[in-house]
Amino acid sequence: MTKRKAKPAPIDANVKTRARLLEAALELFSERGFDDVTVRQISNAADANLAAVSYHFGDKLGLYEAVVRDAIQDMRKVSDLSMDTGPASSPQERLRHYVRVYLPRIAKPKGRAARIQKLVKHEMSRLTPLGPQIADEVIMPRVRYMTALMAELLGCDEDDRRVGRCVVSLQAQCMFYMRDPMRAKVFPDWPPQSDAELRAAADHVAAFSLAGIAAIKRKTR
Repeated sequence: MTKRKAKPAPIDANVKTRARLLEAALELFSERGFDDVTVRQISNAADANLAAVSYHFGDKLGLYEAVVRDAIQDMRKVSDLSMDTGPASSPQERLRHYVRVYLPRIAKPKGRAARIQKLVKHEMSRLTPLGPQIADEVIMPRVRYMTALMAELLGCDEDDRRVGRCVVSLQAQCMFYMRDPMRAKVFPDWPPQSDAELRAAADHVAAFSLAGIAAIKRKTR
């Protein structure tokens, strides 16, 4: 006698509603920012009752907090990957790896990653109570990693002012490849779209930065 396969348990309707609210909220918050989105707009986009936001998240800020928390998890995966080269890697190779991972992902984000990038841009221009959380959990770990790396490359202490300047210079070069309407006007076809072009851009930024760091180190001996 053959046993019948058990039917998969149905997904709770509340779970589905919560997921739709989060997806709709990310879409709207990323396009308009926190202040210019209403709970009603999110509910309508999610095909959910207006009271569902209160039930699942308390209020708009609670929903935004949940969206940011999920976004932070996604961003930390990229950060962790960019900083993971193994203990035996040279500082030069760690810098190259960081740029090769980080630059293409911010230059050519896809799907959810593109929406998260827009969300962070809104936070950078109009800070909300969740902005410091993004800074503490996503940006600062990268800054600490790069600070230690630059100090190693320069052969100096981390509090040396040259270290901070080098960190900012490297990060600024990478961020210049993010999509921006004004840059696209000044630099046609910006940023590069093919994977090969982005790899070449990452290698250029890494080589340019390493040469500059080496020159700064020689100059201050």
